[in-house]
Amino acid sequence: MENSGRKADNEHDDNFLATLFANYHIPNSDFSLGIGTYTPFGLATTYERDFTRFAAQRTELRTLYVTAAAAWHPSRFFSIGAGLSFVHASGLFTRGLCLDPFAACTTPGGPLEGRLRLTDTANAFAYNLGVLVKPRDNLKLAFTYRSRVDLRFDSADVKLGGAFSTANVKAQVRPLPLPAVIDVGAFWRVNDSWALELVYEHTRWGDFKNFTASFSPVPTFVPLSLPVAGFALPERWKNTSALRVGTSYRPNATWELRGGMVLEEGPIPAKTLNIAIPGADLLALSGGVGYQWQKLSIDLGYMAVFYKTRKVNNGELEGLPATNPLFFAGAPGKDKYRTFNNLALLSFNYRF
Repeated sequence: MENSGRKADNEHDDNFLATLFANYHIPNSDFSLGIGTYTPFGLATTYERDFTRFAAQRTELRTLYVTAAAAWHPSRFFSIGAGLSFVHASGLFTRGLCLDPFAACTTPGGPLEGRLRLTDTANAFAYNLGVLVKPRDNLKLAFTYRSRVDLRFDSADVKLGGAFSTANVKAQVRPLPLPAVIDVGAFWRVNDSWALELVYEHTRWGDFKNFTASFSPVPTFVPLSLPVAGFALPERWKNTSALRVGTSYRPNATWELRGGMVLEEGPIPAKTLNIAIPGADLLALSGGVGYQWQKLSIDLGYMAVFYKTRKVNNGELEGLPATNPLFFAGAPGKDKYRTFNNLALLSFNYRF
């Protein structure tokens, strides 16, 4: 990230995401059962405090979905499934504050500066629906829907640094939406060795309008005798689309080679783009290899994610200013965001 010639890197760049899936076909029936744990949403960014004096310094959202599912396949041409997910989430938001009504705070460590750290966990539920149609032996058409989840951080712990009358308060955060996702896909087995897959995905990020929290009890910023009731950061995200293309090739019964490409829109408009989530349109390229030995298979994959460089002039490292009285000072100049991600995958599968 670059602002007026100064550069900074996201220091929170390594994350381990564990997944587990299992399924069981009920003998002599048309039903199968499954369970899985996975992480479809999450973020983690960390910046040095001297770069982001009045912007997000550390931001985390961790989610874990535990899903139980059942499928009914009355014929080899058609099946339908549904699942219920338990969602556990944890959030962390830290940033520096400037409580100068004129948003100056020109002297580092001055009396009108403060700090904010907000943490909490939340539990919720979601559901999934899916339909699979197989008009031909080598062709599959699928539709899936994953419901929206509202994360309710209703009793967040808030620690305030600086000249506040109360250092520890509670916060009620307006529900944060994890969006509904719709996928439509096709799988075509060209021949015994080669297969192709195409998926269109629509994600309803437009439900994320604001990041808002209210404090209780309401602390007072002593130098100004100013009650600070909370904050409200506008987000105004937009719905997005993504196109995913994949292929696999089996030179023999033991090995399988895979490759893929993703084109995906970013949900964050230029007006509210900030360093907490430096999102953008992206291109992802992936490759992998699979090895099968009797009932055991091992898969290794790698994905390189290239984000479009974004140049914005919204005057803020943290989007737009928060509502009065919790002033968030601006950052003059043009911001430039460059993002690149590496993703590695290692999976084991065993058929009992």
